[in-house]
Amino acid sequence: EVHIPPSKEQTVSLGFAVAPTAGEASQNLRLALKQNDPVNLSALSWQDHFSGVPFFECSDVFLTKYYWYRWYGLRLNAMYGNVGNYSFPFVCEGIGYFRAPISYSTQCHMLENRWMHEPELAQGSILTFIENQRADGGFRGYIDVNYYRQEMFYHANWGNAVRAVDRIHPSLDFLETVYNGLRKYARYFVRDRDKESSGLYDIENHYETGQEYMHRYTAVNPNADQEHRGEVFRLKGVDVTVYLYELMRALALFAEKLGKSREAEQWTTQAERTKKAILESMWDPEEEMFFDIDPATKKRTRVKAATCFYPYFSDIVGDSHLPGLKKHLFNPKEFWTSFPVPSSSADDELFSSEPEWKGKRMNCPWNGRVWPMTNSHIAEAVATCAIRFHDPALQKKAVELITKFIRMMFFDGDPNRPNCFEHYNPFTGAPSIYRGIDDYQHSWVNDLIIKYVCGIRPDDVSVTIDPFPFGLKHLLIENVLIRGTQLKVEIRGKKFRVSVDGGQKVESKVGKAVSIQI
Repeated sequence: EVHIPPSKEQTVSLGFAVAPTAGEASQNLRLALKQNDPVNLSALSWQDHFSGVPFFECSDVFLTKYYWYRWYGLRLNAMYGNVGNYSFPFVCEGIGYFRAPISYSTQCHMLENRWMHEPELAQGSILTFIENQRADGGFRGYIDVNYYRQEMFYHANWGNAVRAVDRIHPSLDFLETVYNGLRKYARYFVRDRDKESSGLYDIENHYETGQEYMHRYTAVNPNADQEHRGEVFRLKGVDVTVYLYELMRALALFAEKLGKSREAEQWTTQAERTKKAILESMWDPEEEMFFDIDPATKKRTRVKAATCFYPYFSDIVGDSHLPGLKKHLFNPKEFWTSFPVPSSSADDELFSSEPEWKGKRMNCPWNGRVWPMTNSHIAEAVATCAIRFHDPALQKKAVELITKFIRMMFFDGDPNRPNCFEHYNPFTGAPSIYRGIDDYQHSWVNDLIIKYVCGIRPDDVSVTIDPFPFGLKHLLIENVLIRGTQLKVEIRGKKFRVSVDGGQKVESKVGKAVSIQI
């Protein structure tokens, strides 16, 4: 009992500990309460975390706040324990039900945590799935500490994520472990997800994309939206096939690095076959858009979903495909809403800006809501095309999309109240508060900030510094470690300066890239 006299105050400290066993929890509690200021231990721990990532600040308060909020969320959802099915550190997808390693979001955690000074969290995220890999080569969708949910599976762009980590923290030992696991994964798809040997790959139920309740599925099977898992339909998915193309290209690169030249040639051949199939079968020259394929009829579904733009973040597309990107993505009647990008086109017959599917409120509908996960992919698509095709108009659109994307994730436009919910309204930007799932790590934002706002883009042999024109008065990012080399970038108006290991300095202006060999 605590008695507080009138006009007085008292301070009370409560201790609580959680561990796999009661004995360990009690011991942790005793050790904490022996400290003079146990709360300060937590503060020191957070400070240590923030000092292990690049320091960033700029004149846009929303960018600065969200950058640090995302590092907070990644640590908040990180697990470092060694217990049960968890031998490596990883990041959970979110709070509540999502507090576990989930394959769909792991690609996001790898892209962002690769910028940490130590690689363990980025590497451990995929090693957790390789350690728990299914016998058939597939990755489990959700890994509980003591058991597996047999029915769960999610697609993800594993190849791109591993390449991104390797560009900052190269390690042949890590690469070899990952290569063996991803080789089994790719062979599973070739064997079980492409019975026709078409080079295009199957979605088998609407849950496994992480994007349930969409017209793209009911277009091939009217019962595809049933609330159960299993083989309720087959759809050759644009997103899934692009992921596999990216994976095969990555496997070819990894095999070459590991001295497996013959396997590298095989993966290159397989990747080119898939690229050709995407261009010949999924691209609709009339509509100027990529579409899913119904394997029963071999025809394009012509359902416009945000996933139709996924080929644009790869090297699959050419100049001839850019008019289609601009025609559909930047059309306010389709995808360029007040808060882009809705998961399904605004002119789709099943579109809803509210979280409803066929008149019923759902937890996670993808028929029109704005998902940070989708926005991460589309931002990459627009930015990649802007760079590949030297297109200033696309560069401006990438700036607009990233800016609107980040500003959407603040309560009432207040820069002191960042959030990250599962999905948002494409017209009002209102989040899915009814779900109660905030601090949700199902997207990548800091990777976008570092690559396009700061302009730091490493490849396999060098680093390009090329900030996009965000119109910032000033920006500073320092303590960026890439392959053991420390970088610092400062922007003042239209000029920027790059420092290497505290010494060499290179100056340029926004719009004129600098390349550094590392």
